[in-house]
Amino acid sequence: MARLYGVMDRRLAEQEFLAGDYSIADIATYPWVARHERHQTRLEDFPHVKRWFDSIGARPAVQRGMAVPKAG
Repeated sequence: MARLYGVMDRRLAEQEFLAGDYSIADIATYPWVARHERHQTRLEDFPHVKRWFDSIGARPAVQRGMAVPKAG
């Protein structure tokens, strides 16, 4: 997992979002990164991922989506 976070961090050092503009890449990746504690990963070790995560998480639509209860 550290390798994946590292790849993301290097990419996000160059641009605001994973694919340049806000896209499905960010939408699909955000929930995975939201589980960073389960991954035993400190976002502070990946400052560009942390900036991206905080930015995406501040979006009202993302907040609504993440608040949907789990099925079943």
